[in-house]
Amino acid sequence: MEDIKDCSIIKIKDSVDLFLNDDHYLMVYYMNTRQRKSFRINDSMVNLLQTIDGKKSVKEIVDIMLNEHEVEEEQTRSVIEMLYSHKILTPVMTEQSFLTAEEVDRYTRQINYFSEFSGSEIDGLKAQKKLFDSHIAVFGCGAVGGNIAVQLAMAGVGSFTLYDDDFVEVSDAARHIYYDENSIGEKKVNALKRELLSINSKINVETVDNYMHPDSDVNSIITDSDFIINTLDEPYIGYTSAKISRLCVKHNKPHYIAGGFDAHLASTGELIIPYITPCVECYASHFKVALKDWKPKKHPVIDRFRDIGGLASMSLFSSSFASIEIVKYLTGITDINQSFKIRGEFLFHDMSLKYLNLRKDPDCKVCGKGAPE
Repeated sequence: MEDIKDCSIIKIKDSVDLFLNDDHYLMVYYMNTRQRKSFRINDSMVNLLQTIDGKKSVKEIVDIMLNEHEVEEEQTRSVIEMLYSHKILTPVMTEQSFLTAEEVDRYTRQINYFSEFSGSEIDGLKAQKKLFDSHIAVFGCGAVGGNIAVQLAMAGVGSFTLYDDDFVEVSDAARHIYYDENSIGEKKVNALKRELLSINSKINVETVDNYMHPDSDVNSIITDSDFIINTLDEPYIGYTSAKISRLCVKHNKPHYIAGGFDAHLASTGELIIPYITPCVECYASHFKVALKDWKPKKHPVIDRFRDIGGLASMSLFSSSFASIEIVKYLTGITDINQSFKIRGEFLFHDMSLKYLNLRKDPDCKVCGKGAPE
């Protein structure tokens, strides 16, 4: 059996719940993914499941089933292989060099979650190690960008570059997770850095206190990072996204243009994998066509407050959605090239999520046939 040897100690995965239905069916509930499966079962299989206790090796289990329950060796091995292929069983780790015991203890529930998407606990450890080794650049440290950084730090990302020139204001109390009354008037990059280090003092955090100008050179930040996030809304989110995304595509860097801006306060944003997903230019082309007949109406109120109204929960939705997609990409627990999502809008009035009907433009001048060689 692939990945399971006679000496392998096996157990039922921690994230899998088993129960009998009418004594004829084994019901399998995958708690992390909410999937369910059912199998016809007999007394021999019940005895096998009771024998698999996380302490016995495959060889010991096979011998017990033969000597105590008169089940042939080939049959026992076949059932073990079937249970393993359905991600119900996993080898118990005896030794591993990926993480320290302290790291395993800290991220045990997360590793458990990752393992359910893969074949074994060791794959969950490998996924966690990928987060430790990742360097993330975050352009824009406001409610969404800062919240994404905090969640990725909690997930175990090991290195950040934070780019922003803004200050913490009293109004940030309603939206910023890292808000602290003592940090009012402080640079956001410094306040966010302190928050990340309070989560994990081993994180490496670099800060760049700059405003994004047309001639701002961010090439080195992008090339030195494994993944780039943009939530920078000054001078304008469309401009900063175009500038950053084009550089990311040029250097073949995956990136995320996060939501939470202007009228899109509960937008999912979009994951962009160069030459796989639509890029920023593909989105711009889509909106150019979709909105070609749209004209803004004159607003009846002349003097309006400069900011769009919203709730902290909207920013948290955008940042949490983005964080999940980013973690999925960094860990490789799913084939994100096939399962990536187009930008969506979460509508609070009916709690629905509406995705754009958009495809990658094959003639795109940035990522398609129209791109320069």
